[in-house]
Amino acid sequence: MNAAVFARIAESLRQYRRAELKDFQAELGGDVMDKVYVDPLHGDAVLATVLSTNTTFLVGRKGTGKSTVFAKAQSDIRKRTDLISAYIDVKTIYELVNASAAPAHATGDADISDEVLRIHLLRKAFLGTVIAEVIKELREAARNLSLWDRWRGKKRDYQDVGQRLTSLADRVRVARLDEQELPILRLITKKTKDREEKKKAQKGASKGTVTVGLQTLTASSDSGFEEFEETILDGETYREYADAVLRSFPFAEIIDEIKDLLNEAGMTRLVALFDDFSELAWPDQKLFVDVILAPLNNASEERIKLKIAGYPGRIYYGKIDPGKVDTIQLDFFDLYKSADIQTAEASAIDYTQRLLEARFAAFGEATKDYFDPAVPLTDHMRQLFECTLNVPRLIGYVLHHCYLDRVSKEQVITSQAIRLASEKYYETVIAQYFDRANRFALEPFEQKLDRHNQKALLDRLISEARDVRRRISTGDIGGTYFAGLSSPPVSHFAISPDLERMLSSLEMNFLVTKYHEMRDKDGADVSIFALCYGLCESERLAWGYPRGRREDRSYFVQRCFNYNGIVKGFLADTRTIRCEDCGACFPVEKRESFELFKWGCPTCKEGTCRVVRLSDDFSAEMQSLDRAMMLPAVELDILETLHQEGRAMKASEISVLIDATYQLVGKRTGKLQQMGLVKKADVEGATKSSIATKAQSLYFSQPDLPAFHLSPAEPPRVEEPKLRAEEKDDRRERDVHAEGA
Repeated sequence: MNAAVFARIAESLRQYRRAELKDFQAELGGDVMDKVYVDPLHGDAVLATVLSTNTTFLVGRKGTGKSTVFAKAQSDIRKRTDLISAYIDVKTIYELVNASAAPAHATGDADISDEVLRIHLLRKAFLGTVIAEVIKELREAARNLSLWDRWRGKKRDYQDVGQRLTSLADRVRVARLDEQELPILRLITKKTKDREEKKKAQKGASKGTVTVGLQTLTASSDSGFEEFEETILDGETYREYADAVLRSFPFAEIIDEIKDLLNEAGMTRLVALFDDFSELAWPDQKLFVDVILAPLNNASEERIKLKIAGYPGRIYYGKIDPGKVDTIQLDFFDLYKSADIQTAEASAIDYTQRLLEARFAAFGEATKDYFDPAVPLTDHMRQLFECTLNVPRLIGYVLHHCYLDRVSKEQVITSQAIRLASEKYYETVIAQYFDRANRFALEPFEQKLDRHNQKALLDRLISEARDVRRRISTGDIGGTYFAGLSSPPVSHFAISPDLERMLSSLEMNFLVTKYHEMRDKDGADVSIFALCYGLCESERLAWGYPRGRREDRSYFVQRCFNYNGIVKGFLADTRTIRCEDCGACFPVEKRESFELFKWGCPTCKEGTCRVVRLSDDFSAEMQSLDRAMMLPAVELDILETLHQEGRAMKASEISVLIDATYQLVGKRTGKLQQMGLVKKADVEGATKSSIATKAQSLYFSQPDLPAFHLSPAEPPRVEEPKLRAEEKDDRRERDVHAEGA
């Protein structure tokens, strides 16, 4: 057992950013990706699909391994002589461009507002920078492959193509305002002003709606940004805007130059990998697809193939035909979907074990040496799967806590240690998503309201799980089905498939995860969701389902686990469909009908309807918060990381843990230092940051936090003292059983 090496193994799994693992080159040597890559499917099926000749969308939540697959794919492409690759970290470009000042430009046109022009130029700067980065990556790859040594020279010489590409990159990066963009900017300015006036008129009449908070709580000094975004998302306006932006970029020239380079070098195609595509705001994502991806994909005569990584439910295809692309889902349910739960679980557990054994072997260690030998290693792997639902980054975090609690003391990892690590990760990272972000993150009101409503829904789900457990224990429900279960698992629940979208935000943040699909006792299709393992440990709720019983496959469809009423009740309390013109309201359950008729208002026949969230109490609470203490989300993440790690860190060390670039971290730590929230010092020849006492007191000292309560939409049930004693007994019984006592 080597505690220091184990710490590095855990660190290599929990890092964000592109998974080339350069920080581990000294330990691993050679081609790191060849040593550590493990495909989620046997036969490297995921990798083979990404390397195919089709455009590919790689879809999965954060930490599911999208960047790792891309890194391995590019490593393999670099060994070929017929392909050339370009990797673009879309989020990095988006962050850096938006962190800079908008390009200075004056139109002299009174019909175009400064705010509309500023936002437009920032957006063009982002798109232009992406195109320029594709060209830069292509030229860099060409140099590394020494293409001039194999240049055919039938049409043009190498220097000519290289200079032409460089010139194009410089042109698009500047993102000049084109004359043909002026008419649509005038239209957007007019519509934006009209929206602002309408919202001001509604402000006094529409108490408690989202528009009340939106006027007073926004990350910007005014509401211009939100009004601009809403305006360009109007169908016809967006099409005109996207077409104008597309025409302002010389795409025909760019594609011709790329094809010339490929032809003269005797290469088949360019493979362009776009990572973190779903991190973009929705209008930016649409423009990114329509202005960059679609032209590259559709107008290159199969010479450019795209590989795009995104999040589930946040993929916009635009003019890319979804039927002609490959889509790979990396989340547990989608990747291992099977007729029965046990088969899907077996495939996932197999991946967990293969992943860890390969990672430990790469560092010269054996997995079994670190786990309690009294329990079969496959049981430990099953438990790690249950704690993380197969997400490599979450596995890294659980192992990190196991290192702190056990391995650093030269103790093997036990089942109880894994449960405790999962609970700690939930309480220190996932649970903070609600509390600290809503208190201190500088962001639009609607984003805070969405998080508030997520918390309210989660509280209802937890409250129902507690109540189901109580009623099973007292024999009020289930009859003899639950007989003999001293601690009945209540972590999973069933809902109708048409309610799945209501859990999408909770699922994106790993608080719930889709687990299976089946039919309930009435023959209706239901989707089975699982609460986060660490959450269940924190709430003392048994996770999973009974094993070894003949009826275990029907456990999840017992009527007590059907939560349709819970989710629908929550929606009725927190959301409605409202017409923006006449103010008429309709039940949110009618959403599909409104979508069918393009959200037209059935009352006034003229207005457009949309879903709005209602929360009078939350708006009032938000007004009471101290905005002077609020920070942009990335700065809050930096402080959170420095607080959790408890040590001085380089910008590059922080960046891999918060999914940001080291350049952005360097800028923001400098700002936080000026605010007295971060201390900087030269340590062993490197500048490192540590959290200052002021920041600890303001943001992480619980007694000093301002009074702020995220109350659920219904009062939590009060449980009897007897039940709390039973909880402790249940926990103790599970601990004893797991330790093999």
